[in-house]
Amino acid sequence: MPHRRNVPKNQRRILAERLKELDCLYSISKISERKGLTLDGVIRRIVRVIPGAWQYPAIAGGRVRLEGKEYRTRRFVPGPWVQQSPIVVQGAVVGAVAVSYAEKRPERDEGPFLEEERNLINVIAQRLGEVIERRWSERRLVEYQEKLRSLAAELVQSEERERRRIAQALHDRIGQVLALANIKIGALLEASADPKLTRDLAAVRALVAESIAETRSLTYDLSPPILYELGFEAALDWLAEWIGQQYGVVVEIDGNGHGAPLSLQWRTTLFSAVRELLVNVAKHSGAKSAQVRLHRKGGMIGVSVADAGVGMDPARQGKGELEGFGLFSIRERLGSMGGEVSITSRRGKGTTVTLSVPVGKPETT
Repeated sequence: MPHRRNVPKNQRRILAERLKELDCLYSISKISERKGLTLDGVIRRIVRVIPGAWQYPAIAGGRVRLEGKEYRTRRFVPGPWVQQSPIVVQGAVVGAVAVSYAEKRPERDEGPFLEEERNLINVIAQRLGEVIERRWSERRLVEYQEKLRSLAAELVQSEERERRRIAQALHDRIGQVLALANIKIGALLEASADPKLTRDLAAVRALVAESIAETRSLTYDLSPPILYELGFEAALDWLAEWIGQQYGVVVEIDGNGHGAPLSLQWRTTLFSAVRELLVNVAKHSGAKSAQVRLHRKGGMIGVSVADAGVGMDPARQGKGELEGFGLFSIRERLGSMGGEVSITSRRGKGTTVTLSVPVGKPETT
């Protein structure tokens, strides 16, 4: 390689210009890939590195316009010595990138600007278009996900309202009719003198009693009145008894929440989630017992559901193994309302799922 003194001055200048251009493009790439930066932050940083790639950086300024918003350096001066290129996103011009000189300089290929600088500003505009398109796509995706979460939360609440409506109809209409029929049959039994009729009435009364029990059970399965009448902790006590009867799993309730101030929406959402988790324990964990603990810390109320069952491999917890048992829907449900779900599990050591929600009304997205 020839010594620097043997390289013609003009070639050294050209090499220096190309190095500045490469450095500018490299900086733009690094800025656009930086995590945690908003689109505003990306453009503000990019516009600051652009002037340094031009022939006369000491008097150069940069500006980016995007949909009516302007980002510029202090040295940018609108005037006769401005070079610019349109920013295009999906075939539409959405803005422009420009470089200005504050003072007159010798005429070159395009006013005081080089042909290479025209090529560079075109590449910068193209890169900006790609960055903007990607960020807008990401924003649209986030908005779409938020709408889906909001819709999911609305569907859950609609389902709960419908469950409660059906449960009330079963109790108020069918349940009362059956109860009245039971009373009437009882009166007929007392007045009957015919042994065969008495036996038949007794059989019918037994069927009515069975129907009353099934109706009451179905009412509680759909939407336990105790949740609305006596509160969340009383409903958990009933749920523990129900899980024991249905699945043979002993559920211990540790009500350290001491009357936690949960809104009706949080009560119904948490109760539904805890019921789903306990059913999962009964069906999938292999455990014969489970613990439900309420706790409060600061502005958050927590409900933990723990078992000593088969558990999961920690290395697979982030790969969807735990999410397969309905936990995804629980996470989305609570997340859309401002709550959180955390899971700890070890193979052969059981699983603990903690639901945390803020005190007060749920958020809506």
